[in-house]
Amino acid sequence: MQICVCRYSSAGRSLLEPLMQRYWEWLVARVPAWIAPNLITIIGLATNVFTTLVLVYYCPTATEQAPLWAYLLCAVGLFIYQSLDAIDGKQARRTNSSSPLGELFDHGCDSLSTVFVVLGTSIAVQLGTNPDWMFFCCFAGMFMFYCAHWQTYVSGTLRFGIIDVTEVQIFIIIMYLLAAVGGSALWQSLIPVLNIQMKMVPAICTFLGAIFSCTNYFRVIFTGGVGKNGSTIAGTSVLSPVLHIGTVIILAMMIYKKSAVQLFEKHPCLYILAFGFVSAKITNKLVVAHMTKSEMHLHDLAFLGPGLLFLDQYFNSFIDEYLVLWIALVISLFDLVRYCVSVCNQIACHLHIFVFKIKPCSSALAASH
Repeated sequence: MQICVCRYSSAGRSLLEPLMQRYWEWLVARVPAWIAPNLITIIGLATNVFTTLVLVYYCPTATEQAPLWAYLLCAVGLFIYQSLDAIDGKQARRTNSSSPLGELFDHGCDSLSTVFVVLGTSIAVQLGTNPDWMFFCCFAGMFMFYCAHWQTYVSGTLRFGIIDVTEVQIFIIIMYLLAAVGGSALWQSLIPVLNIQMKMVPAICTFLGAIFSCTNYFRVIFTGGVGKNGSTIAGTSVLSPVLHIGTVIILAMMIYKKSAVQLFEKHPCLYILAFGFVSAKITNKLVVAHMTKSEMHLHDLAFLGPGLLFLDQYFNSFIDEYLVLWIALVISLFDLVRYCVSVCNQIACHLHIFVFKIKPCSSALAASH
């Protein structure tokens, strides 16, 4: 695999970032210089995944009321993830250990974390009582994250808006806290005049945010190609990445709507995780395609799990759909982990660096400064 050692360039700064930067600078200054940036990243991801899985355990259909402490745990977990995700790059520069592996590792963990964040948010507001809206919000979140890297693949620059990931995460933390304080009664209460339930506010915000973000993303995608004749940085069609995310969403929607046993309505968390792992895999492929300036190929083992669900429905569900959903989830998770480990090992071997340790020379250089 050809590794492009150029780093991501970024443009723009979100509304809260200048304020949060002070906290992040304070935090990274208290991290020992021997701690590897990738270790910080993986700890943040593991914290977010664990706290969300606690919520999934108590609310498997996203309609139940979890204990107060579970919502507080998710709020703390997301804040920890946000903090560690913000300082891993600072730690890399501080210890002189920045590398393409760190860029891939950071964005790869973000792609997986996005799945758990959108799922945890849906559970917190009990959006399972409105399955169509839950489906939309979860897949819209995955799609927007994919589009952010799609426009990076086209233009070579990762752009940030005035309202971006930092603001969204703070908003979600507030929702977790509101869920802990108000419980189900809060989200089921009607908003005067509008006559809609409180739980629809985050859903409507997601809808409006998706329109706003996608408008900006596709403006760059259609006009910002830096390759030959306006193509991607790899010289491929700017529209080619749509095949991957489009396949995931279309399969997910068809299986949801054609299920004879209401698979999504009864098992929304498992469903989102199964397709979320596929989304994370293809997003990782997109990041790698950007790093290596290569083409994304459509054929991929990631589609095996959704394909099994589709074929099972095509043959009138001769195998229990719930069982096939579990099989799809395991296959998708295994494929995601296998791919990420393989790519990280290849880059680490190519650049002669460690994944979770800092080279002694880097540490010594940081100490000298």
